[in-house]
Amino acid sequence: MYFQRDYVLRMIEMMGEFARRLLDMAREEDARIELDQVSRRACGMPLAMLKKTDVQTLQTLLSEPQRYFSAQLLLLSCEIDARTSASEELAPTRAQALALLSTLEDPDYVPNACALARRTMEPLLDFLSPPELLCAAALFERGDDYAAAEDALYESGDRQARKAFYERLLRLDDAALLAGNLPREEILEAAAKL
Repeated sequence: MYFQRDYVLRMIEMMGEFARRLLDMAREEDARIELDQVSRRACGMPLAMLKKTDVQTLQTLLSEPQRYFSAQLLLLSCEIDARTSASEELAPTRAQALALLSTLEDPDYVPNACALARRTMEPLLDFLSPPELLCAAALFERGDDYAAAEDALYESGDRQARKAFYERLLRLDDAALLAGNLPREEILEAAAKL
Protein backbone atom coordinates (compact mmCIF):
# COMPACT_ATOMS: atom_id res chain seq x y z
CA MET A 1 0.00 0.00 0.00
CA TYR A 2 2.82 2.41 0.87
CA PHE A 3 4.54 1.59 -2.40
CA GLN A 4 1.35 2.34 -4.30
CA ARG A 5 0.84 5.67 -2.46
CA ASP A 6 4.45 6.73 -3.06
CA TYR A 7 4.17 5.68 -6.69
CA VAL A 8 1.01 7.76 -7.18
CA LEU A 9 2.55 10.86 -5.57
CA ARG A 10 5.72 10.48 -7.64
CA MET A 11 3.68 10.06 -10.84
CA ILE A 12 1.58 13.14 -10.05
CA GLU A 13 4.79 15.16 -9.73
CA MET A 14 6.08 13.75 -13.02
CA MET A 15 2.78 13.98 -14.95
CA GLY A 16 3.94 16.70 -17.36
CA GLU A 17 7.01 14.74 -18.39
CA PHE A 18 5.02 11.48 -18.58
CA ALA A 19 2.35 13.12 -20.75
CA ARG A 20 4.93 14.60 -23.14
CA ARG A 21 6.61 11.22 -23.51
CA LEU A 22 3.32 9.45 -24.26
CA LEU A 23 2.13 12.09 -26.71
CA ASP A 24 5.47 11.87 -28.54
CA MET A 25 5.07 8.13 -29.12
CA ALA A 26 4.49 7.44 -32.79
CA ARG A 27 2.09 4.54 -32.22
CA GLU A 28 -1.08 5.19 -30.24
CA GLU A 29 -1.19 1.53 -29.21
CA ASP A 30 2.19 1.81 -27.45
CA ALA A 31 0.96 4.86 -25.54
CA ARG A 32 -2.28 3.07 -24.58
CA ILE A 33 -0.33 0.06 -23.30
CA GLU A 34 1.88 2.26 -21.15
CA LEU A 35 -1.13 4.20 -19.82
CA ASP A 36 -2.79 0.93 -18.87
CA GLN A 37 0.33 -0.32 -17.09
CA VAL A 38 0.60 2.90 -15.09
CA SER A 39 -3.10 2.73 -14.22
CA ARG A 40 -2.70 -0.83 -12.94
CA ARG A 41 0.32 0.12 -10.80
CA ALA A 42 -1.07 3.40 -9.45
CA CYS A 43 -4.76 2.55 -9.10
CA GLY A 44 -4.83 -1.23 -9.01
CA MET A 45 -7.07 -1.47 -12.06
CA PRO A 46 -6.80 -1.26 -15.84
CA LEU A 47 -7.59 2.00 -17.58
CA ALA A 48 -10.73 0.47 -19.10
CA MET A 49 -12.13 -0.01 -15.58
CA LEU A 50 -11.38 3.63 -14.74
CA LYS A 51 -13.38 4.62 -17.80
CA LYS A 52 -16.41 2.43 -17.08
CA THR A 53 -16.72 2.02 -13.29
CA ASP A 54 -19.21 4.37 -11.65
CA VAL A 55 -17.61 7.23 -9.77
CA GLN A 56 -19.15 6.34 -6.40
CA THR A 57 -17.44 2.95 -6.54
CA LEU A 58 -14.15 4.53 -7.58
CA GLN A 59 -14.50 6.99 -4.71
CA THR A 60 -14.64 4.10 -2.24
CA LEU A 61 -11.80 2.17 -3.90
CA LEU A 62 -9.33 4.98 -4.59
CA SER A 63 -7.69 7.55 -2.34
CA GLU A 64 -7.84 11.25 -3.25
CA PRO A 65 -4.37 11.23 -4.85
CA GLN A 66 -5.38 8.17 -6.87
CA ARG A 67 -8.63 9.83 -8.02
CA TYR A 68 -6.75 12.97 -9.02
CA PHE A 69 -4.17 10.92 -10.89
CA SER A 70 -6.90 8.74 -12.47
CA ALA A 71 -8.60 11.84 -13.85
CA GLN A 72 -5.30 12.93 -15.36
CA LEU A 73 -4.80 9.48 -16.90
CA LEU A 74 -8.28 9.57 -18.41
CA LEU A 75 -7.70 13.01 -19.92
CA LEU A 76 -4.33 11.92 -21.24
CA SER A 77 -5.96 8.87 -22.84
CA CYS A 78 -8.39 11.27 -24.56
CA GLU A 79 -5.49 13.26 -25.98
CA ILE A 80 -3.98 10.09 -27.37
CA ASP A 81 -7.32 8.80 -28.71
CA ALA A 82 -8.12 12.20 -30.26
CA ARG A 83 -5.63 11.33 -33.00
CA THR A 84 -8.04 8.71 -34.35
CA SER A 85 -11.41 9.32 -32.65
CA ALA A 86 -14.04 12.03 -32.97
CA SER A 87 -14.44 14.45 -30.09
CA GLU A 88 -17.96 13.24 -29.25
CA GLU A 89 -16.65 9.67 -28.88
CA LEU A 90 -14.28 10.90 -26.17
CA ALA A 91 -16.92 12.86 -24.25
CA PRO A 92 -17.86 9.99 -21.87
CA THR A 93 -14.21 9.57 -20.81
CA ARG A 94 -13.81 13.32 -20.31
CA ALA A 95 -17.04 13.36 -18.28
CA GLN A 96 -15.69 10.50 -16.15
CA ALA A 97 -12.51 12.49 -15.50
CA LEU A 98 -14.57 15.54 -14.54
CA ALA A 99 -16.68 13.43 -12.18
CA LEU A 100 -13.53 12.06 -10.51
CA LEU A 101 -12.13 15.56 -10.09
CA SER A 102 -15.44 16.64 -8.57
CA THR A 103 -14.98 14.14 -5.72
CA LEU A 104 -11.81 15.82 -4.45
CA GLU A 105 -11.87 17.75 -1.18
CA ASP A 106 -8.23 17.75 -0.04
CA PRO A 107 -6.89 21.33 -0.17
CA ASP A 108 -3.67 19.98 -1.68
CA TYR A 109 -5.58 18.83 -4.80
CA VAL A 110 -8.61 21.12 -5.10
CA PRO A 111 -6.89 24.15 -6.74
CA ASN A 112 -5.26 22.06 -9.49
CA ALA A 113 -8.42 19.95 -9.81
CA CYS A 114 -10.45 23.14 -10.36
CA ALA A 115 -8.15 24.33 -13.14
CA LEU A 116 -8.25 20.93 -14.82
CA ALA A 117 -12.02 20.61 -14.33
CA ARG A 118 -12.67 24.03 -15.84
CA ARG A 119 -10.70 23.15 -18.99
CA THR A 120 -12.48 19.79 -19.15
CA MET A 121 -16.00 21.10 -18.52
CA GLU A 122 -16.17 23.95 -21.03
CA PRO A 123 -16.22 21.85 -24.23
CA LEU A 124 -18.52 19.26 -22.59
CA LEU A 125 -21.37 21.54 -21.51
CA ASP A 126 -23.86 20.07 -24.00
CA PHE A 127 -22.95 16.54 -22.95
CA LEU A 128 -23.02 16.80 -19.13
CA SER A 129 -26.11 16.00 -17.09
CA PRO A 130 -27.44 18.40 -14.43
CA PRO A 131 -26.14 16.20 -11.57
CA GLU A 132 -22.66 16.14 -13.14
CA LEU A 133 -22.74 19.91 -13.49
CA LEU A 134 -23.85 20.32 -9.87
CA CYS A 135 -20.94 18.15 -8.70
CA ALA A 136 -18.53 20.23 -10.76
CA ALA A 137 -20.05 23.42 -9.31
CA ALA A 138 -19.45 22.09 -5.80
CA LEU A 139 -15.78 21.44 -6.65
CA PHE A 140 -15.39 24.97 -8.04
CA GLU A 141 -16.99 26.46 -4.96
CA ARG A 142 -14.65 24.44 -2.69
CA GLY A 143 -11.77 25.78 -4.75
CA ASP A 144 -13.03 29.39 -4.54
CA ASP A 145 -13.51 29.55 -8.32
CA TYR A 146 -16.92 31.18 -8.04
CA ALA A 147 -17.22 32.19 -11.69
CA ALA A 148 -16.75 28.58 -12.83
CA ALA A 149 -19.20 27.40 -10.16
CA GLU A 150 -21.76 29.90 -11.43
CA ASP A 151 -21.24 28.71 -15.02
CA ALA A 152 -21.79 25.08 -14.02
CA LEU A 153 -24.86 25.96 -11.96
CA TYR A 154 -26.32 28.02 -14.79
CA GLU A 155 -25.82 25.20 -17.28
CA SER A 156 -27.40 22.71 -14.84
CA GLY A 157 -30.66 24.66 -15.00
CA ASP A 158 -31.15 24.27 -11.24
CA ARG A 159 -32.50 27.64 -10.12
CA GLN A 160 -32.71 26.60 -6.45
CA ALA A 161 -29.07 25.56 -6.41
CA ARG A 162 -28.09 28.89 -8.00
CA LYS A 163 -30.16 30.83 -5.47
CA ALA A 164 -28.55 28.97 -2.54
CA PHE A 165 -25.11 29.53 -4.10
CA TYR A 166 -25.67 33.29 -4.37
CA GLU A 167 -26.90 33.41 -0.77
CA ARG A 168 -23.71 31.68 0.41
CA LEU A 169 -21.53 33.99 -1.64
CA LEU A 170 -23.19 37.16 -0.39
CA ARG A 171 -21.95 36.24 3.11
CA LEU A 172 -18.34 36.50 1.90
CA ASP A 173 -16.30 39.68 1.83
CA ASP A 174 -15.62 41.54 -1.42
CA ALA A 175 -11.96 40.50 -1.57
CA ALA A 176 -12.90 36.79 -1.54
CA LEU A 177 -15.51 37.35 -4.24
CA LEU A 178 -13.07 39.23 -6.44
CA ALA A 179 -10.46 36.50 -5.95
CA GLY A 180 -13.10 34.03 -7.15
CA ASN A 181 -13.78 36.15 -10.26
CA LEU A 182 -17.35 36.98 -9.28
CA PRO A 183 -17.83 40.52 -7.94
CA ARG A 184 -20.69 41.29 -5.58
CA GLU A 185 -22.46 43.47 -8.18
CA GLU A 186 -22.68 40.55 -10.60
CA ILE A 187 -24.01 38.28 -7.86
CA LEU A 188 -26.67 40.78 -6.85
CA GLU A 189 -27.69 41.28 -10.48
CA ALA A 190 -27.87 37.53 -11.16
CA ALA A 191 -29.74 36.87 -7.91
CA ALA A 192 -32.29 39.58 -8.77
CA LYS A 193 -32.99 37.88 -12.13
CA LEU A 194 -33.86 34.63 -10.37
